[in-house]
Amino acid sequence: MATAWPRWRPSSPPPPMSSSFTADPPAEFLCPISGTLMADPVVVPPGQTFERACIQACAALAFSPPAVAADLSALPSASSPLVLVPNVALRTAILNWCDRHSLPYPAPLSPDTARDVVRRLMPPPPPQQPRHEQRSQVLSQKPPPAAFSVLTRNHYGGDFVPQETRQADGSLEEEIMAKIRADGAGPAEQEVAMVLLRKATRENKELRTQLCTQRLLAALRPMLLSGDAGVQVNSAAALVNLSLEAENKVRIVRSGVVSPLVEVLRSGHPEARDHAAGAIYSLALEDENRAAIGVLGAIPPLLELFASAGAEYLARREAGLALYHVSLSGMNHSKIARTPGVVRTLLGTAEARDRAKEADAAALRRIAVMILANLAGYPDGRTALMEGGAVAAVVRLMSNGSAAPGSAEEEYCISALYGMSRGSLRFCSLARAAGVEAALTPVAEGAGGVGRDMARRTLRAMRGEDDEVAITSTGLLGRHWDDGSVVSEGFVSIRRPPPHHGNHAGTSGSNTTQF
Repeated sequence: MATAWPRWRPSSPPPPMSSSFTADPPAEFLCPISGTLMADPVVVPPGQTFERACIQACAALAFSPPAVAADLSALPSASSPLVLVPNVALRTAILNWCDRHSLPYPAPLSPDTARDVVRRLMPPPPPQQPRHEQRSQVLSQKPPPAAFSVLTRNHYGGDFVPQETRQADGSLEEEIMAKIRADGAGPAEQEVAMVLLRKATRENKELRTQLCTQRLLAALRPMLLSGDAGVQVNSAAALVNLSLEAENKVRIVRSGVVSPLVEVLRSGHPEARDHAAGAIYSLALEDENRAAIGVLGAIPPLLELFASAGAEYLARREAGLALYHVSLSGMNHSKIARTPGVVRTLLGTAEARDRAKEADAAALRRIAVMILANLAGYPDGRTALMEGGAVAAVVRLMSNGSAAPGSAEEEYCISALYGMSRGSLRFCSLARAAGVEAALTPVAEGAGGVGRDMARRTLRAMRGEDDEVAITSTGLLGRHWDDGSVVSEGFVSIRRPPPHHGNHAGTSGSNTTQF
């Protein structure tokens, strides 16, 4: 399949090229699914690399083409998501190959294009029966017993009402609003309404979209600030469910609900706080929301929850990922760098060891070094890191095995050191005292890759040598993005909706789990 090249960017006019010039990219640069040059390569278990949009389309369509070793038709459950990890070295190699051949960088495939590609690989559907045979089969079938209907019922009793009926006439929204606004309505009635909303949006994608109205979102704001634990917990969980749909994310932030969520993070009921972290993480996945979330004060409480050893692991993880995604907005760079204790908190989490829960500690460590690498990508962050002792701490992570050789954590650490070395005379003295040269020399002398390149340039910066070719546009993932961040994306989970488990609601605030 021929590679589709995007137009040249205005900032990079194409050099004159001979009409006879051709350049065939190496096979490993091409996505096994689309056959095109990869713009955003990601690694999926068991170690294969694909274009992000293509593998996400395969997961969305529950289809595993022959090129994919993993079975995407049976994705892991909510507790064990399939994780997409950016292929740092490959992306850098692709961009360098484009530079060498004076070719424009490949553009990521749009979701619609990727789905079209995957659909062409899918086998044709089985032939349909003639319409008269279908009709006769339907007429011969008996209606299912009432016990198998999809029903909703509030937690405090009342008649069962078929969910389809409520969807059709919009009465579910009216019922929720009536319970909230009834004369003399107190916490008990409000909790009934929030439980009803939480249950209705737990499993049903269509209802999540239908119920994300300005009227219900406005009603949720005071529920989040309620002094009653039941009202607050269930309203926060309902908001997590609403935020799962991409088309709802911007609408929710524009409704003014982020400020109450931040207040819940600061001083809410512990379970409601966990849900609030999940909701903010979910909302921060949308680029347009990140600046607003930072402006509205989410950074300090997210940082506090991320560092809280007594909090649930999932709540800490989602607080950290929310903080990471918020850090991708250029408007939040200074806010994060100037947050009291930010470097100490991130370094403490990165260096924490827990033998009983080493997997959890390692996951939190990775998130912490991701944020550290981002901070190192801009001046305020570099200053804060060096003042907070990050140079020595990062070297410790590399030398004590926390950031093992060849691991993603090691590359994030190298990226942080490289970022701090840019244009800073202070870094040289700190690096010598911390033993940066001993930590980076094995990497600089090792196999090729972006880690080796950054290690070499960091060592040259320590010696006061100027690079022949600056790497200021290159970070851990190959290039700085428009917002100046070193790291472009965190871990994006793709999965099917988790199976229904009755009326039991989860206790964590995971934004990828319905509550």
